[in-house]
Amino acid sequence: MMQRFIFIIFHLLLVTSVSSQTDVQKPTHPSGDFVQVNGKKIWYESEGKGEPLLLIAGGPGFSHAYFHPFFSALASSNHIIYFDAYGTGKSERAKSAKEYSLSQDVEDVESLRKALRLEKINVLGHSYGGFVAQLYATKYPKSIKRLVLANTFPSGDTFQSLQEGFNDDVRNQLPEIWAKVQQVRAKGFLSSSKEHQEAAPVVGQPCNG
Repeated sequence: MMQRFIFIIFHLLLVTSVSSQTDVQKPTHPSGDFVQVNGKKIWYESEGKGEPLLLIAGGPGFSHAYFHPFFSALASSNHIIYFDAYGTGKSERAKSAKEYSLSQDVEDVESLRKALRLEKINVLGHSYGGFVAQLYATKYPKSIKRLVLANTFPSGDTFQSLQEGFNDDVRNQLPEIWAKVQQVRAKGFLSSSKEHQEAAPVVGQPCNG
């Protein structure tokens, strides 16, 4: 089973790396519904039978949609559970950005497990979802059977190191773009802003997934 997990993860990372450059057929989603999680409406979908495998998407801010249709290959032996975290996809939005946090994402995963009446679950965290998955496994070890991490980091420090390396590459190899980015940042714009994106059209945005 672990070999199948690894194959699917590799395939997921390969396809998502080129999905923004190619036209891909819109996948068919399995049936889904809303469930109350810590007082808010969270959208989830599920398919298959067997051991539950909960998929935690990256971002923060991505919906679960990019997991389709790749994990359907495991549905013959696993109960695959997709969900949109609070503030993403079809799930409810917060009235204030202060309501979003890593710790709250962890609590939502545990509450979702209980709402779906699952016992021990296998958890896969991709990118930012890997942060959530690691903290979840640490806080709720009795709720998790297996932890699978894909394209993520063991700490915020390692994530920051990657960002610094990315910035060094742009500074040294594309100095004209770096100068524009610095001008935009000096005005207070964040990397997620339209102004920042327009300043760095060639290299894209620093990784926030």
